[in-house]
Amino acid sequence: MLGKIAQALIGGGVQAVAAAVTPFTGDRVQEESSRHAEMLARFQQYGGEFADRQNRTWWDSFIDGLNRLPRPFMALGVIGLFVWASADPAGFAVAAQAWSLIPEEMWIMLGAIIAFFFGDRTLLSARRGRAPTAEQVGAVLAARARLEKLRPDPVTDPVIDPARYDREMADRGTPLSEEVIREWNRRHGTNSAG
Repeated sequence: MLGKIAQALIGGGVQAVAAAVTPFTGDRVQEESSRHAEMLARFQQYGGEFADRQNRTWWDSFIDGLNRLPRPFMALGVIGLFVWASADPAGFAVAAQAWSLIPEEMWIMLGAIIAFFFGDRTLLSARRGRAPTAEQVGAVLAARARLEKLRPDPVTDPVIDPARYDREMADRGTPLSEEVIREWNRRHGTNSAG
């Protein structure tokens, strides 16, 4: 009899605690079931995108092609940023300084759009009043001016081999290349735009 009372108390107590805690922590079985249903729905959506449809028009094919472009463009764009940073560090630094002026809310919107295209859910917590200050804008413009000085100017900085310049200048039978003309203008203080 004592065993039955203890079992009733312990069993009922465990069930009562579980019933009290579940609304706050969630039911693990229900959560896993929801994730499974969501994943199946996602796979069905992907399957619908690639399934053969009857009576397809050229417009359907065109729109399907457009719908498939954002993912590869975003992936190749990120790789392109790495290539750009390696090929033109000064130009990339100028662009990165300009990107730092973009308000946080716009970055959140961009993240939401990217999350939409990749099919993932995102949780956003937007903060208000994060516009750049006049000091931040001034610092970015000053940094940009300093970085622009690091970029070689094809008009003022010699970008041609001196031996090539001398060869082309000595050869009267062949028209001068654009680089030699720029170098001649630089040496003689002439504006190449005119």
